[in-house]
Amino acid sequence: MIDIENAKTEFDKYISQFNPNEGRIKLKIDHIKRVAIMSKKIAQNLNLTEEQTYLAELIGLFHDIGRFKQAEVYNTFNDRISVNHAELSVKVLFDENLIDNFNVEEKYKKIIKVAILNHNKSKIDEGLNDEEMLFAKIIRDADKLDIYYTICEYDFQSIFWYPDFNCGPISDIIMDDFINYHTVNYSNIKTNSDQIPIFYAYIFDFNFDFSIKLLKEKKYLDKFT
Repeated sequence: MIDIENAKTEFDKYISQFNPNEGRIKLKIDHIKRVAIMSKKIAQNLNLTEEQTYLAELIGLFHDIGRFKQAEVYNTFNDRISVNHAELSVKVLFDENLIDNFNVEEKYKKIIKVAILNHNKSKIDEGLNDEEMLFAKIIRDADKLDIYYTICEYDFQSIFWYPDFNCGPISDIIMDDFINYHTVNYSNIKTNSDQIPIFYAYIFDFNFDFSIKLLKEKKYLDKFT
């Protein structure tokens, strides 16, 4: 049984060491908590069981937990010039044994790990079983929905936290990805400007009707453009 209230308490204990009132750290805390709530809503819309719904919410709480170490060690949220924050989240949870504080049953650990590792990839890994695929899709949709919210509601500097954002031309290979394949191959990103099409390409990567409906209701694309 997943004790989601205990998980929230343990999460708050963990982040308390990273100055949670500092602007950029608070932004990530708020993002994580909203993604957890959104994951729960998606699971409920899919009529998943109570335990599955708690698992979706728990994955939302875990998906960016490496961001705090990333900020502490590298002073940035930019994976391109630091580390993959999904991989760092898994390292913090499993290699550093933070997961033990959350009393997570063994049967859920691989699902959690797979979902976290896939939440920020350009596409989901092949070879996942049905349950792993389901939760990977839920966290990807929840994360993207809140990224749109964050872009629309927060200031640029807090969101990106780049020491230098060069808004030069977007690389031809990135635009070719976007125009012809509707997605962006993250490995082709070379400049900060190359990351701009990613946000537009998100609309092609939603997995559930609920997510598309919410995107339209909130008019995120209207605000974003």
